[in-house]
Amino acid sequence: MSIFDEFDEIIKKLRSRGGRGVSSGYSISVTYRPDGKPIVSVETYGDVDKEKLRQEIERQYPGAEIRGLEQEPLIWEEDAIKNEKEKSRKKEKRDRLGPNEIREVDE
Repeated sequence: MSIFDEFDEIIKKLRSRGGRGVSSGYSISVTYRPDGKPIVSVETYGDVDKEKLRQEIERQYPGAEIRGLEQEPLIWEEDAIKNEKEKSRKKEKRDRLGPNEIREVDE
């Protein structure tokens, strides 16, 4: 039996089942914000129990920000990270003293 015959057999079996079992799934991507909090981006296709998937992600990544299960665009992630970095830069700049500034400090 050739490899092509094996593929034909697999395709026939899948068609006989109506393609069930291979028509759904999900993909996740984990990144971390500057403060260390995980951001889990989820992409689903087909028949996926999104609530059960959310619970599993929350179990594996406690306190994570989960994106993609409410039809929100995944591109938003980059904007949010950019905004977080900009806020961090502004705070650092605000905390720095100018050349002629003196800041009082409690003991």
